Amino acid sequence: MKNLFENLFLYEIVLLFLGIFLFLLLSVALVYYIIKKEEIKKLLIFFVISLLMIGYPSIQQISISADKFELTKVQEDYIENPNDSIAKQKLEALTQKLEKRAESARDILQISKSKLLLGNTDGAIEFANKAIEKEYNENKQVKTPDISSDTLKPSLPLVTIQAYQLKELAKFQNNITAESDTVGLKTKLQNMEVNQNLSGTKAVVKRNVLEKTKKLDKN
Repeated sequence: MKNLFENLFLYEIVLLFLGIFLFLLLSVALVYYIIKKEEIKKLLIFFVISLLMIGYPSIQQISISADKFELTKVQEDYIENPNDSIAKQKLEALTQKLEKRAESARDILQISKSKLLLGNTDGAIEFANKAIEKEYNENKQVKTPDISSDTLKPSLPLVTIQAYQLKELAKFQNNITAESDTVGLKTKLQNMEVNQNLSGTKAVVKRNVLEKTKKLDKN
């Protein structure tokens, strides 16, 4: 039941239940009118209203599910070609649209990943922390300290592992300065272990780091 409403705002859930309640009430009224052989046309408009109240949140749920699927696809497109401005615009738009509706740890993790791909390292860290906290609250697991990705326990949930790895990648990209050793950066990033689902994200971070060091060198 929880999964049915996790992408909906509170007012949409309330609207859905009010619509169901109104529909049931009208159904009882319809039976009464039929028994009494009274005109039922005046009830029809209220049936339409109740169906709209039920339908709107349902359509929203379907739309959000489609957007989440599209977000994953656009992430992959952007990873394949980070120079694709159209893919970047789509990624920005979908991330912004789904950010407020991200409720599950997995959905929050996807927002963190998108933020990192778009170069928003602070946002990536923020949502990675939210994903870790959400996963902890949902599964009541033993909370782990803020450790590096190479010391993560394999027994931890996959979402938690990926969230820590996203944090490491974001922090790594954040700490680039003009004095940074380019060769050393490449080696450190190469040795940084990530889940296979984040291998493309790691490649984009590597590209961003190299571009950032080049710009700093010029300045």
